[in-house]
Amino acid sequence: MEAPLRFELKIVPSTLRVAGGREIPFVRAVLLLRNTGGAAVSGVVAHAELSEERGLVHDATEAMRRAVPADSIPPGGELDWDVYETILAAHAGMASKVHLWGYKAILNGRIELSARADYRPEGAPATLQTPVARWRLRWQPSGPAAEEVELAVEAL
Repeated sequence: MEAPLRFELKIVPSTLRVAGGREIPFVRAVLLLRNTGGAAVSGVVAHAELSEERGLVHDATEAMRRAVPADSIPPGGELDWDVYETILAAHAGMASKVHLWGYKAILNGRIELSARADYRPEGAPATLQTPVARWRLRWQPSGPAAEEVELAVEAL
């Protein structure tokens, strides 16, 4: 039986506020957890891990729970998380770098993201788990002045 919950990564053109109150074009990754089944699921706990260039693994589960404190998803519903904001909330080292040097601290580094969720289908006695979804992300300047940031995503 296929899991009714599925993770997807959506790329969204956006802006990012930088030093001096300016906004620059910035591409965001939004992690979606969709209920593709015909019934509500409850007991939803999304788990994610982030690692930088095969470095230390950072558990983003608590940061995701704080950002989206929901534990059920109706049929056709979804939960979503801004990956950039989740990185800053879950990875103290990266948050510190961005605080000191601004958004350029995150440029050109490869970040691996893996996500899975625990859930209970309506009427089911046991908790189930989605398959693990994995991606590699890299924000990079789209021009020499680094005043525009694009995002490369690779599914793993």
